[in-house]
Amino acid sequence: MSTMMHLTIDLLHLDLNNFRTIHQKNEVHAINSMISISPDKFWALLDSLIDDGYLPTENIILLQANGHKIVKEGNRRIAALKMIYGYVKNIDIPESSNKKIQEISEDWKRANKNIPCTIYDSSESETVDKIVSLIHAKGEKAGRDHWTAVARARYDRDQKGLSEPGLDLLEKYLKNGKNLSENQIERWSGDYPLTVLDEAIQKLFNPLGLKSSGEISKIYPQKNKTLIEKILFDIGIQRLGFKEIRDKNEFFGNKYGMKVSGSSPTSSAAQTKPTSAANKTGDKPSKSTPPNPIVPASNDPKSVSRKLKSFQPRGKGREKLVTLLNELKKLRIKDHPHSFCFLLRSMFEISAKLYCIDFKSLGGPSATKKDGSEKALADLLREITNYMTKNKSDKEKTKVLHGAITEIAKKDGVLSVTSMNQLVHNPSFSISPSDICILFGNIFPLLEEMNK
Repeated sequence: MSTMMHLTIDLLHLDLNNFRTIHQKNEVHAINSMISISPDKFWALLDSLIDDGYLPTENIILLQANGHKIVKEGNRRIAALKMIYGYVKNIDIPESSNKKIQEISEDWKRANKNIPCTIYDSSESETVDKIVSLIHAKGEKAGRDHWTAVARARYDRDQKGLSEPGLDLLEKYLKNGKNLSENQIERWSGDYPLTVLDEAIQKLFNPLGLKSSGEISKIYPQKNKTLIEKILFDIGIQRLGFKEIRDKNEFFGNKYGMKVSGSSPTSSAAQTKPTSAANKTGDKPSKSTPPNPIVPASNDPKSVSRKLKSFQPRGKGREKLVTLLNELKKLRIKDHPHSFCFLLRSMFEISAKLYCIDFKSLGGPSATKKDGSEKALADLLREITNYMTKNKSDKEKTKVLHGAITEIAKKDGVLSVTSMNQLVHNPSFSISPSDICILFGNIFPLLEEMNK
């Protein structure tokens, strides 16, 4: 039987095996993972708790196990409260939210210190799992966050024993993949287009000579490692989706070098080879369409160079931005990774301020706070993105800028003041060229949008 009581936040332990993500080492890692998966919702929840206090509409569900009271339902709320009360350190908090935390009154702390909880014994773990599953299966209530496709699949596999080949492959990829940044590993462990991957697998296993979709995760990473990683990466950044996978005219695997009987040829030889009829008559072969240029991988510096060459800033007052762009084009990321980061961040800061000037008369965001001080770059870019996407109501624009705002939301991202300071002052902190290339690909669309 469950018991109900009010408990202080420090007695509660976050669930390190939350279905939303992979197992976490400790609460700091668990909170960072929650933030990475859904930053806007997490910070909105934290701000709401500060503004309105904890509203005891539903009890926190706890499981008593190994002497600990583990949070099974309400992890985001408890995580936010632990940060507010200072029980958890070393989490990068947005400047606006951090200011609110610093200004919290003692009355607020006394009023919200004890939280209503429903506690179940360890022998009732199945009952707790069923309750949690029903809560998230019936949809979102106020402040409730949907389980992602990854979380649902992980629950079905780990609790119901169902087969989830897409999840199995994804988790092995996050562990073994070489074309991933740390940010992507953290985020995709809990939020990834898993339904797209599941459908891709259904069309891949036969061309790969396998008997079932479940065998793909078994052969990776020993076989077809490069091919599989390219496909999973493109699905993750939404370059490959249902449209391409369901194309009846061409098998999507052709673009990754796979060959399937009856599919359209993709090699330049097939495109340029003259017909036998032309050879017999002696006629000159007709001009054929030149083969598509080879596209570099997203972690290849050449992909960055291509984007920079095509980038042409427009608008008033952008002379300095163009100067920085010209300098950036001359840098080789492999030889000058840190210089590249500093120039790139400068370009974002200048672009953000100029964008605010451009759209001031149209009700756009401001680069300064009410007291006249400058906003943190990450906060300002978040406001600009919300303005561009009309608070995400513009679905197409939201899709284009998804990668950018996700990277920006991470306070330890390449554009953060923290990272720049660490690059200067921390003798052991560094950024690898491959990580820079991937991060650049994610955030570049926002730089373009601010300078159209």
